[in-house]
This record gives sequence, structure tokens and C-alpha cells, in this order.
Amino acid sequence: MDDILHLLSTESTNEDARTLAIEGARHGSAVLADHQRAGKGRLGKVWNSPADTGLYCSIIIRPFLPLSEFPKFTLTSGLALCAAVEKLLPDVPFGLKWPNDLYCFGRKCGGILVESSAANCPLMDSFLIVGIGLNVNSQLSEFPENLQNNVTSLRILSDEVFSIKDVYKTIHASLLEKVHIHKTKGFASILLEWRKRDVLYGKEMNWLTCDREVVLARGMGPDEDGKLRAKDQYGKVHEILSGDISL
Repeated sequence: MDDILHLLSTESTNEDARTLAIEGARHGSAVLADHQRAGKGRLGKVWNSPADTGLYCSIIIRPFLPLSEFPKFTLTSGLALCAAVEKLLPDVPFGLKWPNDLYCFGRKCGGILVESSAANCPLMDSFLIVGIGLNVNSQLSEFPENLQNNVTSLRILSDEVFSIKDVYKTIHASLLEKVHIHKTKGFASILLEWRKRDVLYGKEMNWLTCDREVVLARGMGPDEDGKLRAKDQYGKVHEILSGDISL
């Protein structure tokens, strides 16, 4: 078993994993918590982390690749999460919403936040922190009312109760496998599989830019660098590197 720091409660597993990574924790090491008091989401959002119902973990990845390759690992990690839950629930149609969300039947089931070492970090010391939040045994009534129309869980989808530790093992193995493929075969093979699960492709979407401008566009899928392409109502194709996307 790979190194795991298992905590009953913590502020954020990503912050804990970052500390361990700086101290030299090896590739594949992880922090797993039963509860997060301040779970981190993308763009400064908070990840709802009720105790004992979800998977909250952060896995340290050391790809030993140039920094320019790091942003692509958000998609690699998303593919790993999706492939893992497909093994757990093979008859359920999961999909991915760029750049980091796991969806099923139009509802969010999980998300990923990938953070990296400092830009000036030497290659052999560099790392990525893959933070994963997955709704596992949550019942709909356990979510805040304002989220209940937009979320789901493995239990809701299957009417089964899962061992969170076993779910973690499946996801951990899948992530290390996809990272190895990314390193040895290149990002193109990851992207091919990711595109098969793209829930935005061909759909009308709203892009909230970092300048708080709303752009109505149609999803065209991620490009070879992992940026999302989208065509707006005037025919202009945008390459989206950041911002908030909603259907």
C-alpha cells in the first residue's frame, strides 16, 4: 500500500499534501480525510465535505516533466477519476465537464483541484497535488438545499453503500495508471479518451471570464494543450484557459 496519511478531520487535504510534498513525500503518497473543514474547489470555491459520506483525498504526483506540461494533468486526473467510477458502476454513464468535474445525468458527482509546486522549483523536486472530492455515500437530503437539484452520489446512482477506502484504492490505482500513460505515450492518448466523455461538446454553454464577462458559446472540446475551444454566437472561436463554465 502506498503511503497514506489518514485524518479524521482537516482544513484541506491539498494543504496537508503540499506540506508532505515539500518535505519529500514520494510519488503516489496521499492524504485522506473523513471530513474537511475548508475543502478547496476551483476558482476559490468551497467543496462541501460532510463527514463520512464522501471521499476527500489529495495525491502527490511527481511526473518529472517540464512545467509547461503540468496544466494538462488536470484532464489526465479527471479521466482517471471517471475511469475509476466506471469500474465501480459499469452501467452508469459518467462524463467529464471541462476542466475538472465528474458528471452523471446532468448532475455533479465529483471534482478535482490540481495544484503544483512553485514555478522556480527544480525539476526533480517538482510535484503536483491532485485533490479529489467525490460524493460517495451521500443522500440527497444531506446536501444544502441550493445544491440538491445539481448534485448526485455513487449511492444515489446505485442504491448501494460503498467502502470509501475501497473507492480510494480504485481511484488511486487509476490515477497512477493514467499518469504513467501520459508520461510514456503522451497527452494525445489521454485526450482521445477524455473527449469520449466530454459533456460540453456541441452544447450551448456560458463562459464567465476572469473579467466577469459572460460569453455564450458552443463547446468544441479541449485542444492538444488542454484548453477548451468554444465558438460564440458570432462565429469566433475562443481558447479558454480559465474561468467558470456552465451549461
